[in-house]
Amino acid sequence: MFKKICIKDKQAEGYKLDVAFLIDSMLFYGKVVLLVHRQEMIILLKFFGEDLLNELIAIGRIEVKFRENILGSMIFPDGKYSVNTFSSQDENIETILYQAHRELHNNSGKNQKFASEFSRKIASYSYPDTVRENIIADFNNKDYLQRALPVYLNSIVPEFVLPEKVEIEIIKDGEFAGYDAYSLNSNIDMTELNRVHKQHNPDAGYQIDYSGFLLSTAESKGDIHITSELDSEIVTSELYSKFIALELESIIAQRTKSENELNLFSTYVLQDCTSLGTAFLNGILSGRDLLRILEKSDQFREWLEHIPEDNNLLGEYHNAVMKKEFSAKMPTRVVRFVLFQAASLGLGLLGTGELAVAAAAGGAAIGAADNFLLDKILNREWKPSQFIDKTLKPKIKV
Repeated sequence: MFKKICIKDKQAEGYKLDVAFLIDSMLFYGKVVLLVHRQEMIILLKFFGEDLLNELIAIGRIEVKFRENILGSMIFPDGKYSVNTFSSQDENIETILYQAHRELHNNSGKNQKFASEFSRKIASYSYPDTVRENIIADFNNKDYLQRALPVYLNSIVPEFVLPEKVEIEIIKDGEFAGYDAYSLNSNIDMTELNRVHKQHNPDAGYQIDYSGFLLSTAESKGDIHITSELDSEIVTSELYSKFIALELESIIAQRTKSENELNLFSTYVLQDCTSLGTAFLNGILSGRDLLRILEKSDQFREWLEHIPEDNNLLGEYHNAVMKKEFSAKMPTRVVRFVLFQAASLGLGLLGTGELAVAAAAGGAAIGAADNFLLDKILNREWKPSQFIDKTLKPKIKV
């Protein structure tokens, strides 16, 4: 416990950084990582001074990381939005340190000296491109969005009465100025929301839109990346913490659902069978058997991926197995006629000479190839039971 903590967003008494909390963290945690930009550096210099700050870094009580980029949301015309990472092209770590130091000491020489020396004592931190990719992926997670939007709205306008069930979707809707644009549709009455907000906050000089919600989803996803990359706890805003909890709940809930679905599938579909892994470990399957089964399971896995999140595996499997095919709906004599005609065309049955001999030789094989020909001719639909019953079960049945 208390091995490492990263402080990203902890405000207090109008300051962007809670210095008292930072000091308390040094007492209890083995390592404290602090993500900073201009405002945080000003606070550190104001409360600690250069000497004490350098000493705390030297003895390993805090590790300061300079934030090279930030997450932000954008508002485009026609009610479209986007999220991305942003960094200044005209500023670097030394210029920011120079500006922060100058806020307290109006001396160019000392400002430059501090910036040059201190920049060598701290590392940089930036969000990789994968963070934005993960944020965009959340736009397709309808369950998460439906749970996150009420949390956001209750946080900023607690007096607003939400619909009984919140509906929301985010769809890609073109580009603007080189950025992907997204439209957000929901059943929230934004006019009423802003009216209630203005009623309880008469001095508010802004209109609420969805940009803040998108920023909250982005920041929480960024926080998850930070805590994973630094292998630490993270201190962030209360709202972002709630979003992180929702995200983790969603992950845990999905895993729990998947585990239950697989257990039911094994109980009812793979009864009297051991698991594939157990069969291999117990020597029932050879390495070659394992590779062959996995290779043949590609279509089965593809079928699994297309099952809607809200549906259950056992029910979908049953529906797929019981689904009638086109061939099953055709009269038997019609199927036989189609098969015969196709076989005739395929073998070139003209009834004379060498072709007739070929037809006679091929005719013996037609019966064995009925299923193959029917699959091709009648476009028979593949069913997951074909893999389960013909490939998997015979190898793992006990």
